[in-house]
Amino acid sequence: MGTPSYDLDMALIHFDSDEDAAELIGALQAEGYATTLRREGFAGEDDSDDRAWLLLVTPFDDRVVEMVDVYGGWLPGDDRAVPAPLDLPDAPRRLKG
Repeated sequence: MGTPSYDLDMALIHFDSDEDAAELIGALQAEGYATTLRREGFAGEDDSDDRAWLLLVTPFDDRVVEMVDVYGGWLPGDDRAVPAPLDLPDAPRRLKG
């Protein structure tokens, strides 16, 4: 297996929703991982509702990374290939009335 495109020393997973984080926490704890969830605002954010949920996982390994994609989280600095954008129409569709 090649070198991972993420930093194994950076064990923080970001979530927009605490519900998504809670689902991953349950799955990780069932497999024996230790987890800690906290909230953190990013620079320039004034609204406390916009703060991200950060999940610390130990040990942080390839299995955790596989699960992140399934549960809607994201890893900072993850440079794995992103999916191609959807092929959307160039103009609105006209409906006959």
